[in-house]
Amino acid sequence: MQLITILDIIISPIYLIIIYVISRMIQKRRIDERPEYSIYLKALTAKISGGIALCLVYTIYYGGGDTTQYFTDSLIVNKLLFKNPVAGVDIIFKGLSRDKLYYFDAEIGYPAYWRDPSTSFVVQITTFFTMLGLRSFIPTTILVSWVSFIGIWNLYRVFLNEFPKMAKQMSIAVFFIPSLLFWGSGILKDTITLSATGFFVYAFYSTFIIRRNVIRSLIMLFLAGYVIITVKAYILIALLPGALIWLTGSILSGIKGKFVKYAMTPLFLIFALGGAYILLMNMGSSLGKFSADQILERAVISQRDLKSDWYRGNSFDIGEFDSSIGSILSVSHKALAAGAFRPFILEANNLMMFISGLENLFFLFLFIRVLWLTKVVGFFRYFVGHPLLSFSLIFSVFFLFSVGLSTSNFGSLVRYKIPAIPFFAASMYIITAEEKRKRLSKKFEFANEEEEAALLRQSQVLQSPA
Repeated sequence: MQLITILDIIISPIYLIIIYVISRMIQKRRIDERPEYSIYLKALTAKISGGIALCLVYTIYYGGGDTTQYFTDSLIVNKLLFKNPVAGVDIIFKGLSRDKLYYFDAEIGYPAYWRDPSTSFVVQITTFFTMLGLRSFIPTTILVSWVSFIGIWNLYRVFLNEFPKMAKQMSIAVFFIPSLLFWGSGILKDTITLSATGFFVYAFYSTFIIRRNVIRSLIMLFLAGYVIITVKAYILIALLPGALIWLTGSILSGIKGKFVKYAMTPLFLIFALGGAYILLMNMGSSLGKFSADQILERAVISQRDLKSDWYRGNSFDIGEFDSSIGSILSVSHKALAAGAFRPFILEANNLMMFISGLENLFFLFLFIRVLWLTKVVGFFRYFVGHPLLSFSLIFSVFFLFSVGLSTSNFGSLVRYKIPAIPFFAASMYIITAEEKRKRLSKKFEFANEEEEAALLRQSQVLQSPA
């Protein structure tokens, strides 16, 4: 089946013009009150370009893959919708499953992604965009990129609201990192979960931190949480502890008395971590195979599976481990390093891995610079500093560790870790800026002390008898 046709070439520019007219109107209406909208069109252009690049790479370079299969399955559901509207609506709202395969025939085609509810959910979502995209691959991808952009734009607004002087650094962290643009813009699970993560963080921030539009934000929070649980439940597992610690830090920052604040901090942290544990345990049925009592076993199974001969040449090994805490801790440093910085450039065996290697070299540079500025030990105090920074560090470190632990295939690793990338990069930028500010402040204090001493010596000379 030829996915990119003449129709894609004809109507894609029309869709782009419509999107940019609407986006330009949004920018003009809001830029006076919100200066961050000055980069709105630039960031959107990068996002859509990433989605189109994914289409071209998967059709021309790879010759197909999961993004093309999601689109193909959504085409099949579209055909079913017009032939049997009741059956089509049933699948769109309730998903694909074995007992619904009788809806399909040779004329309509048979969907491939009916076994796993998470992949079926992606097909359900894509079906709406496929209808709007006139059943064309690139226009559908453009629409997916456009709508998913809203989630990461909201994430950018959260960072900018807390760190208003770091617009450039936050825009790089959220919008312009290559893997976010490529793997987080097309018809993929990663696009949906990255956008949902942005919505989740924005809604949590609006509901519990700044308490603005609480009802609307709560609805957004539950919807984003539902999407994350349905597609990749382990992302929510990583988000919840950091989010509760973020809330705790925000409450503590409002306490004025230092003694009371320091006294209450351990209690609040215990409450936050305990609350996260209880919440995750009670969500066991919703999380399924990612429930708290199964996730370590899943990590061991996944890691062993991805090291099999099938992935030979594109895999790595952090060593043998089992599901016991001691065994996992013994490889924790390797898992975290793999999640954050691999594949290295020397490990790349194709163009895509080489680009990822360059990106990881950039992350390694940011991290080493932070360790140098903080003298290593000082780095850890930022885990209990600014509430949003604490959340970003806790989420990104825990998530990158989990991905590095459960994944030993570079192709999977590059994609799985993208929800953590904006938080990790933003954290490194924020810590760097804070350390530089401290050094500059000390430099000025030292200069003022020298100036004061010089003035004092001068006055003593003037007052001394001839």
